Amino acid sequence: MKAVLDTHVVLWSQRDSQLLSRTAQTILADLDTELLLSSVVPWELSVKERTGKLPQARPLLADFAQVRSNLGSVALPIADEHALLAGSLDWPHKDPFDRMLAAQAILAGAALVSADPTFDTLTGLARIW
Repeated sequence: MKAVLDTHVVLWSQRDSQLLSRTAQTILADLDTELLLSSVVPWELSVKERTGKLPQARPLLADFAQVRSNLGSVALPIADEHALLAGSLDWPHKDPFDRMLAAQAILAGAALVSADPTFDTLTGLARIW
């Protein structure tokens, strides 16, 4: 199984794993699951930390490579294909970070691990929580 991690899943996994659902905790611990960590995650954390919306992200940003290693995840860079799909998704949700995560999960053939039910309205995307 492949799974793309939403930003809050990464944050909670490093700061307060009790906020994660039991299913999310199981997926993060399953060595047979290929965890994909999008470049969107440090981008979103950086923006929200800088604007004061997420000051608790600062320690994660200080050594994001260690966060990726702690999770045993694989980097998922943003490619042209991701950008094209994110921009063209027939989905009213406007958040660019969410649109990119959804596009990346769809193109990777992966589920998206997220507590956000907004993703459930997007055809072709499987959300796990």
